[in-house]
Amino acid sequence: MNYQQHPLSAAFPAMSDGEYTELLDSITDIGVQNPIALHEGMVLDGWNRYRACEELGYECPERIYDGDDPVRFVRAQNKHRRHLSLGAWALVEVALSAWRPSGRPEKGELSSPFPSNEQMAANVGVTVRTIQHAKVVSASGAPEVKAAVEAGSVSVREAATIAKLPIAEQVQALQAPKPPRFQGKPKKVPATKWLAAETKAAESKKDAERADAQVEPLQQEVAALRESLAIAQDDIVSMAKILDAGDQLAAALAEAKTSRDLARGLQQRINSMMTEIADLKRSVKYWEKKAGQPA
Repeated sequence: MNYQQHPLSAAFPAMSDGEYTELLDSITDIGVQNPIALHEGMVLDGWNRYRACEELGYECPERIYDGDDPVRFVRAQNKHRRHLSLGAWALVEVALSAWRPSGRPEKGELSSPFPSNEQMAANVGVTVRTIQHAKVVSASGAPEVKAAVEAGSVSVREAATIAKLPIAEQVQALQAPKPPRFQGKPKKVPATKWLAAETKAAESKKDAERADAQVEPLQQEVAALRESLAIAQDDIVSMAKILDAGDQLAAALAEAKTSRDLARGLQQRINSMMTEIADLKRSVKYWEKKAGQPA
């Protein structure tokens, strides 16, 4: 039998592609461990499990929800299962609070069970202000704005500000770069401090130039050492050929040892020089940064 997703289940954001792939792998390996819960002929809990079983062609275990508070049930089932931001939880709570089963009084009517902002805030552990922001996003936010809150890429406070714009402008505002934040008023810098900062920056620039000037000679020396190393390695190959031929064994052994020692010394020198060059380059970057950021 094909089921639809219950509105209380749909109040929670869909799994990410990565999470859903992991669920598919888990069901393939060990099957469905917890049956889905049905209410009013729809999937109240376990929609992703049901969807995965449908995709895999597996039988999905199910049970009928027999409690008297489906809102509390779905909240409890997802509280520790889903890793959502507080803003996303606030959106979920607003959606849960808006659900009205048949026979439930309308909001404002006598005996209406709609929760207050304070109750909703307590349910998910956020401030009343966060719930108020979530209501604005839920009522006026474009789907992309809601999705950004659910993904945690935008705070619910920022989303509430964007949601007050016309729908056509919300996505553009969502993608706009955020302006830099300034803490307090900019302080006026005395002329003496400014001059000291400029002097320090100039000195840092000179230090960077001096360090940079030492890099090229060291690189040239490394190149020369590498040439010497290549010659030494060729000598080792030649000595090995002599050994293979069996001629002048003792002399060849001595020459081979000398060449190996020379090659080893050259390699150590190259390693030392490369370390020194790396240190100098880091020094150049450090002083250039200092020169570009006067204190």
